[in-house]
Formats: sequence, structure tokens, C-alpha cells
Amino acid sequence: MLKPYERIDELFRENMHIIQSSETFSFSVDALLLANFVKINKRDNRIMDLCSGNGIIPLLLSSRAAKPIDAVEIQSLLADMAERSIDMNGKSDQITMYNADIKSLKTSMKHSSYDVITVNPPYFTSNQPLKDKGPQSIARHELHIDLKGIVEACRYLITNKGRLYMVHRAERSAEVFTELHNQGFRVRRVQYVYNDTNSRTAMFIVVEAIFNSNAYADILPPFYIYKADQVYSDEMLEVYYGDNKG
Repeated sequence: MLKPYERIDELFRENMHIIQSSETFSFSVDALLLANFVKINKRDNRIMDLCSGNGIIPLLLSSRAAKPIDAVEIQSLLADMAERSIDMNGKSDQITMYNADIKSLKTSMKHSSYDVITVNPPYFTSNQPLKDKGPQSIARHELHIDLKGIVEACRYLITNKGRLYMVHRAERSAEVFTELHNQGFRVRRVQYVYNDTNSRTAMFIVVEAIFNSNAYADILPPFYIYKADQVYSDEMLEVYYGDNKG
């Protein structure tokens, strides 16, 4: 099942496993924070994960609700790993992975068909320095699609009053809010994520935005990954391990 340079890592809280490769890249804490931020309601019918990578977000969400989950990843190496991880965890009946370009979804998927959309998009613009155009650069730089294109795709796919969940770099938060507003989304919840309790500058933002809504935004308390002594915070231990904190 495993290919050269691949390994199986454990998702402790979910009691699941995921295939990762040293030739591509491993999921980061931002993916865990995004999945943890998502709310799934009883009335939600379908979930979509864009920029899915090796399928980490669909796997995490599948442990919380038996909703159908679709996922889209442009890189075939990552989509293949995701499909094998989905099968390994017995989730093939729930999660469907598409190796596709987000820009092509209007020709292959129905309009307004997902109640929840999650996305961990490329963080860096295409004109920022990059070493190569390998898997990590494609995932982290806007080489194939930019923030505007991603939000436009979300607008096409989301249902009325549907919820979009996104994680992004904090320094681009103003751009994130602007693009969401321009495409008819209203930010409902925002949380800034800091490396530790001594940090003055946030690393990430996680956002919940509702399509075609007049909701007001709740600014949640800061999330700290580490305590001042670089030990994981209680909140981060909860994300990793749940009630059994390691």
C-alpha cells in the first residue's frame, strides 16, 4: 500500500491514520485548527473541502459526522495519497476525492450544492520567492489559483446561508475579509492564532463566513499553540488528543 518515501502517521483524537510522504509535504497545525473550528449541524447535507492536499480535513471531519464529504485536490500525488488514506480508514463510502482543478468545477459540479465548505488555500502570492514549482510550492503559493478564484468557486458551490470555513495567514486577513465580502459572504466568527502567549503578532486566522447573510462577526479569544515555555497549550492538546491529552 505504501510507496517509496511514504509513512503512516496517527491522528490521535480521531483514532485514525493518514499517509504522508517526505517527497511532498506533511499537513501542518493550520489544518488541525481549521477542522477544529468547523461546526457541523444536523441539517447540513453535504460538505466540500477545497485544496484538500492529502485529505487531512475530510478525514478529521468524517470522525465527527456521518455526512457525505467531497474533496478536491489538483496534485495527483496528493490526491492518490488521500484516496488510499480514505480507504485505509474505511471512509470510502463517506468521502470522495476528486483530482481536479478548482477553476474547472463550474463545468463538473452543481451550483449551490454544499452546505459547508472548508479550504486551506495557498497562503503566498505567485510573485513571492519560491525555490521550485514542486508539490509544496504549489500548495503554498498561488501558482494555479489565487484567493479571489477560490472564493469565487466557493460562492458557486455553496448553498444559500451555507458556511465557508477558511484558514489563512494573519497578515492577509484584510484581503480575506474583502474578498469574502465582495462575493456575498458575511464573516460570522474570526479567531486569531498565535505561536505562544508571548507573541504579539498572530500567525493565522480561522474564519467562518455565511453566504447571503446579515450576521455580525464574533471575534473569539486568541488561540495560543504554545504556552510561554513552549509547551503545548491546553487548547492545542485538546486539538491533538481530545479528552485524552497525550
